[in-house]
Amino acid sequence: MRAIRPSAARQLWTAAERASFQRDGFILKHNIISAADARALALHYEDLFAGRFPTGIYPDEWHWREGISLPTAVREIVNGWKSSPAVARIALSPALGFAAADLLGWPSGSRLGQDDVLWKPAGSGGVGYHVDSAYISDQFQERDDSSVTIWIALDDADESNGAVEYAVGSHRWRLMNATNSGESATTSSFHGSEGDVAQPAYDAASRIGIKPPDVELRTMSVPIGSALFHSQDVWHGSRNNGHSTRHRRALAIHLLRRNVRFRTDRAPDYIYGRYVMGKGREEVGEAFFPITWAPAAATVEESVSDGEYERSEAARELERRGLIAPLYGEEEKEEETLVPPFERSDVEEEGADPAKGLLERLLARWSEREACE
Repeated sequence: MRAIRPSAARQLWTAAERASFQRDGFILKHNIISAADARALALHYEDLFAGRFPTGIYPDEWHWREGISLPTAVREIVNGWKSSPAVARIALSPALGFAAADLLGWPSGSRLGQDDVLWKPAGSGGVGYHVDSAYISDQFQERDDSSVTIWIALDDADESNGAVEYAVGSHRWRLMNATNSGESATTSSFHGSEGDVAQPAYDAASRIGIKPPDVELRTMSVPIGSALFHSQDVWHGSRNNGHSTRHRRALAIHLLRRNVRFRTDRAPDYIYGRYVMGKGREEVGEAFFPITWAPAAATVEESVSDGEYERSEAARELERRGLIAPLYGEEEKEEETLVPPFERSDVEEEGADPAKGLLERLLARWSEREACE
């Protein structure tokens, strides 16, 4: 596997892209992972939602059970990185960690907050408008700009199969409101809302004097392997998957600013509360929230583009097993995708499913423990 060179990494975001992210609250970035890797991970979702977890570790949340849940229900697994190396190699990617830190201007680097394994089958319903900060950023001190979401398409996503849509510029609404978004982890509309899925965003806009007709909603078509980077405070959701055959699978990665601390004015809630190391403790445990990228011995004054970097033991273990590449390496040629693709044979067995073959090789690499000792 080749690695992103420092010079290439520093040129990741153009001035126009940065301005667009600040203005709209989101930006589309192409070629984040290869189409082959995306198809293999999408295929792997069948095992994950059937409860077949390669690491033997259950995720933090698992919504949708075969034989119990409706076939057309929206499916979600939270923190699949703990359960599958196929998810972990993307969620813990140093290249994505750098991309987030560079876009948000996090001098200390980034760490994983959580991932979301998302599957909207053909005919499934919508996802109510919400802000990710209600689940994530609000759990931490210095909550502003403390997280960012990277939504990676594992199928082509467009209006017909329920692509993500945004209330453009709504990440600035919170600054216009003396209170907050009005959401919390227990009241968020993520798992649907009656009527128009955008109603929670309209309600939030009304609280600061913006009328619903003046709220611009924009649906984002995302090609397979590309990703949306969006602000923690931007209102977003999705309509029904109205297509008769097409699925809409995605992997959402929520990265945190590396130096965040748990809030202490009240106990963190949602899944974050279970990882507080004791009443009133504010430190964020490395084992549960791995560093994905940070400059070595980073301080708030240092630039994120300075030479060496560090990452968690979880990421190092994946690197030792050849499942992820370090951000910096000796290879001069840049990858076509931000996250280097998993290495694979040039020759596939005749008639075999390439995605299945790639997935089998990836999981086999994980199980070859003795080769990594």
